Amino acid sequence: MASWIEHSRKPYEAQHQLVGLSDREVLELVGSFRLCGFWRFNVDSGHLFGTIEYCQIFGITHCDGPLDLVRLSAAIHPDDLTVMMETFERASASQLTFHNLYRVKTGPTNFKFVRSVGKFRADGAGQGDVIGMTYELFPQASTTIGFIPDEDLLKG
Repeated sequence: MASWIEHSRKPYEAQHQLVGLSDREVLELVGSFRLCGFWRFNVDSGHLFGTIEYCQIFGITHCDGPLDLVRLSAAIHPDDLTVMMETFERASASQLTFHNLYRVKTGPTNFKFVRSVGKFRADGAGQGDVIGMTYELFPQASTTIGFIPDEDLLKG
């Protein structure tokens, strides 16, 4: 179910600033239309850090230090978890930008779709973090998402 898309690197263009929007305003707008959380995965330590909203998406307890990866992994549909792990490995090794669409448990047999968008952020030594954002996808009666999942697919 999860998908991998490698985006070509393109220079950052602050188009929003050309129309008078600040970086802060863009973040406020992104966070206001659906539940959206931000995260950082340290490649060297294997620690994942996330915002309160990120933890809400997965139904796990937020903490100031590294998140509980066992609980986080248990919230992801088993068919999608392996691909998620491969994504982090590929993003780290190839220093790429990616997005994934996958399922997160909302109950014993029910799931919701979420999307993660991330990229590798190198430090001076070429090591670094995979950073990104994750947000909930809501079923909509339009073609904006590309497809509307049926009930059987959401159950896994």
